[in-house]
Amino acid sequence: MADRPANAQALATLVGGVLEGDPTRVVTGLAFVHEAQEGDATFVGDGRHARMIDASKASVIIVKDDLVLTDAARVGKVFIKVKNADHAMLAALHAFDSAMSVPPRGIHPTSNVHPSAQIDPSAHIGAFVSIGARATIGKNCVLHDGVRIYEDVVVGDACVLHSNVVLRERSRLGVRVVLHSSVNIGTDGFGYLPDPAGKGIAKVPHIGHVELGDDVEIGANSCVDRGKFGATSIGAMTKIDNLCQIGHNVRIGRACVVSGLSGIAGSTTIGDGCRIGGACRIRDHLTIGNGVSLAGGAGVMHDVPDGASWAGTPAQELKAALREWALIRKLPQWHQMFKHLVDLQKAP
Repeated sequence: MADRPANAQALATLVGGVLEGDPTRVVTGLAFVHEAQEGDATFVGDGRHARMIDASKASVIIVKDDLVLTDAARVGKVFIKVKNADHAMLAALHAFDSAMSVPPRGIHPTSNVHPSAQIDPSAHIGAFVSIGARATIGKNCVLHDGVRIYEDVVVGDACVLHSNVVLRERSRLGVRVVLHSSVNIGTDGFGYLPDPAGKGIAKVPHIGHVELGDDVEIGANSCVDRGKFGATSIGAMTKIDNLCQIGHNVRIGRACVVSGLSGIAGSTTIGDGCRIGGACRIRDHLTIGNGVSLAGGAGVMHDVPDGASWAGTPAQELKAALREWALIRKLPQWHQMFKHLVDLQKAP
C-alpha cells in the first residue's frame, strides 16, 4: 500500500498528474465534490460534475485533463490534471484506505480445530473459529471471528474470510479469495422430487462441491450451492456483490461482475468477462456467452450469444427492449385515441 499523501504535491505524484497551484496545500482525506470540506481532495471526471466545482469546498481537485475550468472554479483551489480521473481515484483510495485489523498470527485459544486439519503457521485464526477434519488453510490466510470450516475444505494462500463465513464440506478456494461476512459456500443445492412412495417431496442429495478461482471476491450474505455431481465453479477474478444466489452446478467464467440481488439457477454456464446488473434472474440450464451484458432486473429465459447486451423480462436484445419500452409508454395515448374512435362509431 502506498504512503498516504500529506499534501497536493505528494498526491499529484501518487496519481501521476500535473499539479496546478500550491504544492504544499494540506490533504487530510477524500470526499465527493459536493460534500468535500477544507483539507479534502476530490475527483471530477465529466462535465456534469464539473459544474459543482464552483461551490465545492475541496482544497485539491483531481480533474480529467480535457475539462475546461472557469475562472470562478479556480479561486482558492489546487488542481491536479490526469488522463483518467477514475484511475487516479483508485490509486488515492488505496493510499487512504485504513489497514484492516486482523487477528494475531496463530490460532486463538477459543477456536476449535480438528487434530487432522493442516494450518500454515503464518495464518491468522480469530476467536471462535471452527475448522473441521482434514481441512487445509494456506499461508497468510486471515480467518476472522466465527468462521466455520467443514471437513475436507481447502483454502489457498492469502485468503481473507470475514466474520461468520461458512465453507461447507469439500469446498476449494484458490489464492487471494475474499469472502465478506456471512457468505455461505457449498450450501445444499435446491433439489427436490416427488417422493417415490407418494409421501410428499423427497430431497435430492448434492454430493459435489464448490471451486472458487484465484482473486474471487464475494459480498456479504451471498450463497453458492455445491454441485449435485462435480463442481459449482466461479472463475478467477470474478466479483460477486452482496445478497446473490448461485445455484448448484453453475459455472461462471473469469473476470465477471455480478451485481447485488441477482440469482442464477442451477446448471447455467456463464462465459468470461460478463457484466450482470442488479437483481437479474437467470433460468436454469442456460448458456450465457462471453462478454455478455445484462441490464439490471433482466429476466433471462433463453441462451445469450457472445457479446450480446440484453434487457427486460423476458430478456431480449437491448435495442429491441428499448423499442418495446418506448411503445409501451405510448399506450395511454393510443388508448384514448382508440376509445375516441369507438365512441364515434357508437354515436347515432
